[in-house]
Amino acid sequence: MIPVTTYYAELRQRISESIMKAAHLAGYSTDGMDVEGTIDFSRSFGDISSSVAFRIAKGAGVGAAEVAAKITSGMEKVAEAEKITPEGGFINIHLDRGAFAENVMEWAAGWKGDAGKKGKIIVEYPSVNPNKPWHIGHLRNALLGDSIANICAFNGGEVEREDYIDDLGLQMVESLWGWLNLSSSPDKKFDHWLGEEYVKVNKRIEEHPINKELSSLLIQMERKDTEESKLSREISERCIKAQHQTAFGYGIYHDVMVWESDLIREKIFEKGMEILAEKGVAKKEAEGEYAGCLIIDIEAVKDLPKELAKLKEGVKVLVRSDGTPTYVGKDIAFHMWKLGLLEDRFNYREFAKQPNGIAVYTTSEKGERMGFGNASEAINIVDARQDYPQAVLRLALSLIGGKELSERVHHLSYGEVELEGAALSGRKGTWKGFTADDLMDEAVKKAESMMSDRNKIDEKERKTIARKIAASAIKFEFLKVSPEKRITFSWGNALNMEGNSGPYCQYMYVRAVRIIENSGGKGGDIASASSLVNDQEFRLVKAISAAGQIAQKAEKEMRPSIITEYLNNLSAAFAGFYEAAPILKEEDAKKREARIALVHAFMNVSGVMMALVGIEPVGAM
Repeated sequence: MIPVTTYYAELRQRISESIMKAAHLAGYSTDGMDVEGTIDFSRSFGDISSSVAFRIAKGAGVGAAEVAAKITSGMEKVAEAEKITPEGGFINIHLDRGAFAENVMEWAAGWKGDAGKKGKIIVEYPSVNPNKPWHIGHLRNALLGDSIANICAFNGGEVEREDYIDDLGLQMVESLWGWLNLSSSPDKKFDHWLGEEYVKVNKRIEEHPINKELSSLLIQMERKDTEESKLSREISERCIKAQHQTAFGYGIYHDVMVWESDLIREKIFEKGMEILAEKGVAKKEAEGEYAGCLIIDIEAVKDLPKELAKLKEGVKVLVRSDGTPTYVGKDIAFHMWKLGLLEDRFNYREFAKQPNGIAVYTTSEKGERMGFGNASEAINIVDARQDYPQAVLRLALSLIGGKELSERVHHLSYGEVELEGAALSGRKGTWKGFTADDLMDEAVKKAESMMSDRNKIDEKERKTIARKIAASAIKFEFLKVSPEKRITFSWGNALNMEGNSGPYCQYMYVRAVRIIENSGGKGGDIASASSLVNDQEFRLVKAISAAGQIAQKAEKEMRPSIITEYLNNLSAAFAGFYEAAPILKEEDAKKREARIALVHAFMNVSGVMMALVGIEPVGAM
């Protein structure tokens, strides 16, 4: 059996070669054109269409319809095609439906991914400061990161899921001050309580500035073995454990947490800055505005990337004159470690055993060396407000090791999230009522209210199913929007059972489960698949066959929205087939077996694709 992704790729190549030959015979040039890139499944004309005639027509000064007609008339026969026709400027290939369906059914019944093993890919998410709960903006980061990690792993990558813990920033100093001066008696889930105390501290600062106290506390917090540094770590770890409760509720897990304080303590940051200075990428200024600072002189760099070329800021400080590192400086050193440019000096210990059975490890003063870091690629899920620092990071890497090194780091930029027009701020506490925990609680209530009472299930199972439905509603609604766009979360859309939602896809899956159960649990007869030729059957066959390419495209473009769009279209194709074609009541035994096989193929592919965006199938709704 040929994997469908390979089969379809080879088919496209044969069509491309036939088009190019016919175009040259007709006197048209395809030089410099990606003819194969114009070929894809069609929703309107033939089963597969090419738009190449439009590109040729533009250069030839003639109409696309005329070009398509001439090319079509001169094309050699493609074995898989019953006929080739021009229409509206498109070249349309009508497939041998039976032969195509046989290949697809054989492949789809056991599809688990097509790609071979690749190098290590580090995906970093959500990197929330350890002094507050996740709000819905953090949740978008986590869901994107989890899905990208799933997609990369599915396509053959050795994925390392990392969480960077910024435990030395101003926010943590303010939270530590609050613990020492306001309260150290939590009365609710720890991350929520700590976040509320952080808001109180900021109100206190507005009324009575405590800058000197904070600066003194920061110095003690950053020193090794001080009471302040130990207490800060204890508070941070306690907050992380509370945040993990939120993460686990959404099925989000990690392999390792890297702490900023450990990056400094193990002198990984220091070593990174030394390398930058040795290579002439960074320099220490002796005089002027930046005297005593370690800087990158951006203005002196030739061929700046476009995102930096028009900025007024010509200098980026990596280490301040008092010796404290900047955010960008630490991020550069961290990525040098990620990509194996710096020795892994971290010790690691097990932090927690996660509900998926996998331990999450943490960098630690005591522990043992392990094989984290040293990746071939790094993907950072960072909001759009960090576009500039990410550009500086890539610039620094390009100055160290050229364009090839900088291209090993990918920034997945995402837009803000709104819920009923709420703007979220950690300092002001406007996240209250809009946390990831609040969102899940509300979604579970709504899911329970929409579940059918026809299913004879106990209360515990009912709550489990409701939570799966709730999670799918939230995840699909967050991920169906392209990452760079803003989201306004809508309950009406998230729980829409008519289409384009997680629960809709789950419901179509449940329908398929019921058919297979009622057929005796059999998967149908794949050998009968050549009979799947009517429009509704073949629409579903084509939708199923696209899964491999969709998974690869989602990885290449780092867009889980490609998966959610596909899932919606696949579910709609199944709904059309389900409504139009009798399955278990079909009198023709061969046809019935073929349709059961088609249902089974849909179940497998739908289940695989839902898993890529973190959606769990359910057995009843």
